[in-house]
Amino acid sequence: MIDVAIVGAGLTGLTLARQLLARGLSVAVFDARTRAGGRILSDVDPAGGATVDLGASWYWPDTEPRITALIESLGLRSFDQPDSGQVLSLPDASRAPEPMDVNGIHGGARRLSGGMGQLVQALVAQLPAGSLQLGHRVLSLIDCGTHIELHVSVDLNDSPDVIQAKRFQAKRVVLALPPRLMLQSIRFQPELPEATVEAMSQVSTWMAREAKSFMRYNKPFWLEAGHSGSAFVTHIQAVLREIWDASDEHGAALAGFHAIPPDARPHFERSMPMLVASQFGQLFGPEAQGDTVVTKDWAQDAWTCSELDRQDPSTFPPQASPILRRPHWGSRLFFGGTETARQAAGHMEGALESVARLSDFLRPVRQSTVQPAQHLEEALSRFHQWVEAERQQALPRYRQHVNQMLSRQDRDRVTQRAVLATVEQTYSRALEQLSSLDMFATDLGPSGQTELTPKVLKAFSGFSKSFVDDALAFNAGSCALSNFQSEHRPDSDYLRAITADLAAAWVEFAWSTNDLLNTQSIQPH
Repeated sequence: MIDVAIVGAGLTGLTLARQLLARGLSVAVFDARTRAGGRILSDVDPAGGATVDLGASWYWPDTEPRITALIESLGLRSFDQPDSGQVLSLPDASRAPEPMDVNGIHGGARRLSGGMGQLVQALVAQLPAGSLQLGHRVLSLIDCGTHIELHVSVDLNDSPDVIQAKRFQAKRVVLALPPRLMLQSIRFQPELPEATVEAMSQVSTWMAREAKSFMRYNKPFWLEAGHSGSAFVTHIQAVLREIWDASDEHGAALAGFHAIPPDARPHFERSMPMLVASQFGQLFGPEAQGDTVVTKDWAQDAWTCSELDRQDPSTFPPQASPILRRPHWGSRLFFGGTETARQAAGHMEGALESVARLSDFLRPVRQSTVQPAQHLEEALSRFHQWVEAERQQALPRYRQHVNQMLSRQDRDRVTQRAVLATVEQTYSRALEQLSSLDMFATDLGPSGQTELTPKVLKAFSGFSKSFVDDALAFNAGSCALSNFQSEHRPDSDYLRAITADLAAAWVEFAWSTNDLLNTQSIQPH
């Protein structure tokens, strides 16, 4: 029997498998696709030109420590996203583009040499032979009380019209794919609670409605004209809404996100290359009108875009209910993926945030049934000391989030989002620290709360209030925020919204702490 079955071979599934294997657990990773990587997909030029990412492309070292650490641990090379020169704006199709009064828009973003596909290759290379099962579509999950049975259909490469059915058994299962796809493609027996199903249906899938197009060139000629390669197109006939320099050390390229809605794009399939080339040419001159346009429409990808996503025009980042971050089926079923992250949802950092949460819950079951009181007190003391040191990092992290948002021209609810991101980051790190201290509960109260939970939470007494006070003091003295009155000195309504966010984050953290202590509790051999 498999210790942990992971459904989804994207960044979450591959990284989680790597961590669990390192702990001695047996792991199998299933994916309906015939390739690993999920929404990480790099187009490699066989002629040796630029490699262009069609899915996940960037990470931000200043505010995304998990993805930064993973890339460094794998020895992968990265480079700064090209961002020097004029950024163009095209609000009117009948006029020439105009330079914007900004100095870069990518906020310190970095990309991988050879594309993000290098990250996938490095992770796959560390998996034992046979542990990655591609072309394996999980059709149903059956909770058998002590384990879960997976019913899987297998595409046979040598016989594409033949489907083979298989069954697997696992002690625990992680669904590391978008919640809406889980709901659409997997049958659960028994059925999931109505509240869980509703939560799954409400989480938009990152990239589900997006499409990217790019063109390769002999050289980045736009730099000679003083352009950065970045542009925003906002007129009603726009084909691409945002364009950037997709060059790397091997060649030059321009890429962009589509402005045409997903349901309309199929009607332009034949003319799309001409339309994209024309848009590049209008922005950067005739030299930008090359011959070959490559497009990836994620809305046409059956393993990315669900029917619910096609009907949902929402452009907001995914926001999952806390229900999807809690264990299910007696701590045998877990949900993962960037959509379920409490922080950085929709980014690769969010995928790894969910890995950290899942890794805490899926630690091997301890065999000892003894927890000396002295060990417990020492562990609690170490945790409180850690929290005290972590409090000192809250304001610097907040400042990093604010600075990154402003440098990316992202000025919507800066204070509220930066405060919440900082607090969520702190809570996520606290759960990891708590897991590493090897504390576990031995007694549950009538409400389901462990006797350790209040002692752990006490370390954060007054944290939110003191942090918000520090953040507001920073805002009041910030020259960068002085031009935005609502951020420089937030009014009472804005502060109430921030307080509501923090209260919800605290409630979820408290439950997550209790769940973790309970999951780590003594279990029968």
